[in-house]
Amino acid sequence: MDFEEFLIKVGKNIQKVRKEKGLTQENMDEGDYAVPVRTLQDIEAGRANFTANSIFKLSKRLKVKPKDLLDI
Repeated sequence: MDFEEFLIKVGKNIQKVRKEKGLTQENMDEGDYAVPVRTLQDIEAGRANFTANSIFKLSKRLKVKPKDLLDI
């Protein structure tokens, strides 16, 4: 697996978890640990090299462990 494929798989996993929690991308841009919609769109599409800060915020917002988002 190359790096681009890794980003795509992690992005799809994040999207899957978000949808399982019944949240929209817009919901993720609200409240504590908000992630901007555009950033989330890029991460979920595999276009962004996400940061540790983004994974931390996403895991807190989705109420999962960071490893759950990276486990592909």
